[in-house]
Amino acid sequence: MLIATFVAGAVTGGFLTMSAAKDELNQLKDPNRFFTVVPPRLGEDLQLTADQEQKVRAIFQEIGDELTRRRLTEVRESEEILDRGQDRLDGLLNPDQRTKLHRMFEERKQRLREWLGTREFDR
Repeated sequence: MLIATFVAGAVTGGFLTMSAAKDELNQLKDPNRFFTVVPPRLGEDLQLTADQEQKVRAIFQEIGDELTRRRLTEVRESEEILDRGQDRLDGLLNPDQRTKLHRMFEERKQRLREWLGTREFDR
């Protein structure tokens, strides 16, 4: 009974640790993280005045916003390329093959969104 309790605790702890690690990795992959986390530290490192820090934060926010717009544009353009390719392939395939191809392309689009940090982006 003691061993079973230990094993159950170890397995549960392992799952909780993996979940927490996965969440942390996802946060680290966030491209805007630099522009939200660094400014406070930057202010301390550079010994910015309150006025300078306020202006730096505003510029960092603009940079983050611009990068987000850029990534969304890249996702849209990439999805348009995939859509055009899919349209060209559709004529070569039977209905069952088309269904599978469409699923494959949707999965590819989702991975692209995740890779570019635009998971929240959906058409």
